[in-house]
Amino acid sequence: MPRLLIVQAATYRSRDERRPRRIRKRKLVGAVMPYLAALAPRGWDVTLADDAIAEVDYAAPVDVVAITVRTVTSLRAYEIADRFRDKKVPVLMGGPHATFYGAEMAEHADGVCIGEGEDVFPRMLEDAAAGRLRQTYRRDDVASLAGMPTPRWDLLDPRHYVFYRPFVIQQSRGCPYTCDFCAERRLNGDYGYRDRPVEEVVEEIKRCGGRHIFFAASQFVGHKARTMKLLEALVPLKVRWSALFSPRFCLDAEFLDLAQRSGLLHVNMGIESIAQGTLKAMHKEFNRSQSYEELIANLNQRNISYSFNFVFGADTDDPDIFPATLKFLQEHKVPAAYFNVMVPLRGTPLYERMKADGRIIDEPNMDRWPGTSYHFHPARMSGDELVASVRKLQRDFYSLRSIARRLRLPRTQADLASWNVNLTQRKVALHSETMNEFSEF
Repeated sequence: MPRLLIVQAATYRSRDERRPRRIRKRKLVGAVMPYLAALAPRGWDVTLADDAIAEVDYAAPVDVVAITVRTVTSLRAYEIADRFRDKKVPVLMGGPHATFYGAEMAEHADGVCIGEGEDVFPRMLEDAAAGRLRQTYRRDDVASLAGMPTPRWDLLDPRHYVFYRPFVIQQSRGCPYTCDFCAERRLNGDYGYRDRPVEEVVEEIKRCGGRHIFFAASQFVGHKARTMKLLEALVPLKVRWSALFSPRFCLDAEFLDLAQRSGLLHVNMGIESIAQGTLKAMHKEFNRSQSYEELIANLNQRNISYSFNFVFGADTDDPDIFPATLKFLQEHKVPAAYFNVMVPLRGTPLYERMKADGRIIDEPNMDRWPGTSYHFHPARMSGDELVASVRKLQRDFYSLRSIARRLRLPRTQADLASWNVNLTQRKVALHSETMNEFSEF
């Protein structure tokens, strides 16, 4: 029986401290490793290793190692891969980082999967077992989201997760939008937005056994009618769920009422900026800054916890945007927000423009390190000013005084969700040099 070890690499602590950042417990029961385990051919003995929880066992008796890689974990992933290859253990690598860095990954792997893993990953394992592994495997067509196997959650150690254990469920792939700075469409093969069959999503939720669900999707609502069908099916399950979707759906009373009835606990929204000129520059004109007050009122009326994503550094941003954003958030008692410096990622129009203009800084290390940093020359401030302003905004928003003024005493699950996000992000704000907004997840 061939033995497979699937590894999820940690981030390094910082650029100067190249040790893996370890956490006691995950706040989400992730789906990537359990899903890869479910794709393994019948008869394989599979073990999972979360590098953020504990050191990988390099002495483990395994025949193949598979490592899932994001850009921020790539350098640590290469270190892990090199150690196994030194022991003559074949290493397979894949994940979002492979889309634009496949050749780089091939320097540290015996086989690289570029594109969606369905059909490809099982074939890689069979080839590895038969001694005919190729350097690169590329999927150039769209994977079907029907008939996806159930993740192997039985391989996870429940002690590694918070007590309420929110399970990550994949209900769609892709994004219907083409934002200037976002590479999400390309990372998913640019096949447009695809929904999984509702009945299969419901069955997966039942099998996971969790009462809290996090829908892992760039956009939870790509096709409103199909999403409404899913929400109707969630009602009898009596779960509490969270997701990311466009702010415009918080202006849709029909959708929001059904979402609330189906158990919506928390929604994260990429509003990106309070300045409409910046939204236009980002190709996010469908976000209307003048409608933010209305969507906040709609969510408060239904007691739904929510958070906003902001991106700073657009050519239209000047230093005044930071105090204006803080004032807006505090005046409207927004329960939670994430503050990001724009990154000109490969595969985006922003990257192509900044590359042509010579504005990208240290491209080989772009997005490799945790913490708030800059990777391009901003138009209306220096890079150092941009980073310092974002860090100050984080600290001010998540100060104890600000938290106490914005949040009411927890009386409902939605209140508890908002407090949980705030306490987690306060830790990130106090260590913004070395931690990202999702470091604890």
